[in-house]
Amino acid sequence: MSRADDRFEIQDVLFRYARAVDRLDDDAIAACYFDDAVDVHGGYTGDAAGLVEDIRTRHRTIDSSQHFISNVLVEFTGEDSADVESYCLCFLRQKPADPGGEQELAVIRCRYVDRFERRDGSWGIADRVVVFDESRVVPVVDRLNPDWVASRRDGTDPVYSRGSRGGA
Repeated sequence: MSRADDRFEIQDVLFRYARAVDRLDDDAIAACYFDDAVDVHGGYTGDAAGLVEDIRTRHRTIDSSQHFISNVLVEFTGEDSADVESYCLCFLRQKPADPGGEQELAVIRCRYVDRFERRDGSWGIADRVVVFDESRVVPVVDRLNPDWVASRRDGTDPVYSRGSRGGA
């Protein structure tokens, strides 16, 4: 396996994490981490199992979530370890108090400062610190046409009905 392959695998973990959080796929979130990993994530510090529960709790009132990962810089520190910095832009929209009413959209700019390791042939997050650059809230009214296919934050989202992904 080449270092280019390693970079792609690491990047794939980052992208799978983003999708897992946006779809509230607990198992897929946990699969990005090793069981003994530590995540410092805003008000939460702890292991992957606790992070999954923290995300589920914090996202109970969020009806739309998108995480965009970019500027992935991988610096290998050993054959099976790498320091990885990636930028993340998050859009988290709160459920409306009244159907069709105004909502709050949190726009968060942050970076993931990770230590990745390869264990048993697979790369995963061994340690993460989320470094926050900005968090702002703006009012929005969703004007999405109700006839369009809307995203869902569970296993019924169309991404899970394609190919070999199966349902969550």
